[in-house]
Amino acid sequence: MPNFSGRRTAKQAEMDRKLVYSLSPRKIPNSRQLRHLKKFLNPKELLAIKLALLVFLLSLGGLGFFFIKDKTINIAVKGGQYVEGAVGYPKGTNPIYSLGRDIDQDLSRLIYSSLFRYEKDGRLKNDLAESYEVSADGKEYKIKIKSGVKWHDGSDLSADDVIFTFNLIKDAEYRSPLKQSLSIAEVEKNDDYSVKFILSEPYAPFLELLSFGVLPKSLWESITPDSIILSELNLKPIGTGPFKFKSIKKNKSGEIKEYLLEANEDYYGKKPYLSNIKFIFFADKQEAIKALNDKQIMGISYIPFSSKKDLLAKNSLHINELVQPQTMSIFLNSSKDSALSDKETRIALTKAIDKNRIISDIFEGSYRAADGPYLEESPAYDKEMTKISYDSEAAAAVLKAKNLELALTVVDAANNVMVAEKIKEYWSAVGVKVDIKSVSSEQAANLIKNRDYEVLLYGQSVGGDPDIYAFWHSSQTSGSGLNLAGYNNPEVDKILLEARTIQDVEVRMSKYREVQKQLLSDAPAIFLYFPNYIYVQSRDLNGFSGTALVEPADRFSDVSDWYIKTKKRLSW
Repeated sequence: MPNFSGRRTAKQAEMDRKLVYSLSPRKIPNSRQLRHLKKFLNPKELLAIKLALLVFLLSLGGLGFFFIKDKTINIAVKGGQYVEGAVGYPKGTNPIYSLGRDIDQDLSRLIYSSLFRYEKDGRLKNDLAESYEVSADGKEYKIKIKSGVKWHDGSDLSADDVIFTFNLIKDAEYRSPLKQSLSIAEVEKNDDYSVKFILSEPYAPFLELLSFGVLPKSLWESITPDSIILSELNLKPIGTGPFKFKSIKKNKSGEIKEYLLEANEDYYGKKPYLSNIKFIFFADKQEAIKALNDKQIMGISYIPFSSKKDLLAKNSLHINELVQPQTMSIFLNSSKDSALSDKETRIALTKAIDKNRIISDIFEGSYRAADGPYLEESPAYDKEMTKISYDSEAAAAVLKAKNLELALTVVDAANNVMVAEKIKEYWSAVGVKVDIKSVSSEQAANLIKNRDYEVLLYGQSVGGDPDIYAFWHSSQTSGSGLNLAGYNNPEVDKILLEARTIQDVEVRMSKYREVQKQLLSDAPAIFLYFPNYIYVQSRDLNGFSGTALVEPADRFSDVSDWYIKTKKRLSW
């Protein structure tokens, strides 16, 4: 009997199709009709449609993902704790005594505010000072103080606090190391938020001297000179800065091992994202680096260049190399060796040294060559000056006939001895016999005070202002003066004195450019390089954008921008 089932099924399917089309004029099926789609399609057609639909959905999802990803940004939010390691331990945070102790200055910078402060670009800017005016003769500075600034205990800061702190520093009984620098001025109160400083003589860099932290008069005025160092306020301070004291931890010997700060929610400036900053103190740099490698801390206040090799997992760290106005130089003391009185000899000794090769071989090219006391970023830097270039042949032509024997004194720290060995190598190549004398920092202090050296490899920090009177004026050639080469040039003396009194910035900078030219011409010292300040932080911390610093504590100038926690937000 014939089988008609296949023919009947095909015919029935065709009739069903016609019936569906007759019931709806639309050529595109609706959702009810789509449910019956499988009745009209064979398995291969159904699989193809399913695959096409899957590809479409995946493509749509991918487009959505990349669109959202492109339009999503991470934004900083409050919260998180930054932990930094430092070598040593703090003695106190009192800003009138913290000079010369990096740890104390770090804490002081975060806790206290000042009339002026150095920012992340190394330039002096207003802090508590809202505005200021300088008299035509340069002897009076009227400063308006920001109102609404709160101490960490909730009370208001006023002009009385500024005046009290200034006079405390100047009071000899309190023995502040800042006293001498502020001795040129007196202060008067104009009103609750305005003061006037009166100088005995014009001093253009005066505003830089007003970068000391301001103390609350109400808490310190009853403390006597004999007891001020012992006051609990030195370690548990009240300031107006972006962070405030929370707690300390000591070991059994009474040494402080941890110091915890918390964000100041009443801060007058930009409020910090970080909730806390904790400092942990270590016995030496290697112990601190180990703690960083073990992720016990998130940053180290400073590491010497020679310690960079000890950092593990460098891809998880921000290694910030900040420029600073510190010059490593060779000072030629002609009062100790008469042969150095000859200008031709000094210039030849300069030409004999390839400073760029020293930087390349010892510091992997990360330091900058110096041709004077100023960084290229300084407005006092002379771009047109004639530099003394490396020329060993010219140096040898002068020096080989002189039979020089020089004692090169160097402080045994960081890479100094390696640099001294390189210098010896260069000078020996041009006929100079060199004896290296390596000394400790303590020994160097005595040698410098007595000028008991022939040639000295030493670093000097010029500071934020380009005034170099203390380093090159002839009155600074002995005792505590910083003219280490014994340089004496009446014309330079005159220019340095004039520059300190000039308020016009460009005219003043032009004076320092003249001094720079004269220093290169006379060659009382060989300027070698500007070291970097190496500040290491974990990549878990973001927001640091500093490029330069005057003092190590200046690395906290943008601390309110630092953050750890983030959240995602669409950016349209």
